[in-house]
This record gives sequence, structure tokens and C-alpha cells, in this order.
Amino acid sequence: MQKGIFGKTYSPVLYLFIGLTSVFLALQYIFPKSGVNYIVLMIGNLLLFIVGMISAAMSIKALRHQNVQVFLRLVYGSFMLKFFVLAIGAFIYISIYKKEINKPALFTCFGLYFIYTFIEVRSVMKQMKLRKNTNA
Repeated sequence: MQKGIFGKTYSPVLYLFIGLTSVFLALQYIFPKSGVNYIVLMIGNLLLFIVGMISAAMSIKALRHQNVQVFLRLVYGSFMLKFFVLAIGAFIYISIYKKEINKPALFTCFGLYFIYTFIEVRSVMKQMKLRKNTNA
């Protein structure tokens, strides 16, 4: 059962990363014409993938605990980890490229954050339903 949880939770995030990376690679020559910085998108996608995988691991670990406090601590911890890592990443980018910030790429990364979060939460919720059904 552990292997099934791992694959079913992480594979949607992995597929999203591979799909977005493929799209960004295919469109890398179109992005400069539209004013979107391709490098910012790729780094943002990679950062979101890494943080999403860590966050999903924390959420799966939370599902295994019967103690409500441990569950809440891990779920909130995963949210805070994701929020602060991404906020620090955005702060570093903004502080380095003060006047040359690529707003379209930054807002696209912000949109990707919501997509990654939706996919991750949906996967974890499916695992929680499956766990309830097997325990009932």
C-alpha cells in the first residue's frame, strides 16, 4: 500500500512538471517575442516542483498519523514551507533584478503555484478518501 500511495500522490505532480517543462522548451523561442523570460519560467517551475514534492511527502506523512495534532502540524507545516520558500525565491529574484523584473514570467509562476497546489491537494484528498474506504 505504501508504494501505491507514493505513486498515486507524486505522479500527478511529476507529470505536471514534465508537461510544463516540455511546453516551455517547445515555446522558448516564442517567449522573448511576447516579453516572457524563459529562464524565470523554468527556474520557477523547477522550484515549484521540488517544493510540491516535499509538501506532498509531508501531507502523505500526515495521513498516516492518527493523532490530529500531528496531522495538523504536518499539513500546516507543508503549507508554510511552500509559502516561505517561494516567497524567499521571489524576494531573491526581485532584489537581484530590481529594475529588470519580468512581470509576465513572475505572474505566470504565481499562476503555476495555484496549479501545483491544486494538483497536490487533489492527489492527497484522493489518498485520504481511499484510506477512509479501506479502514471502514
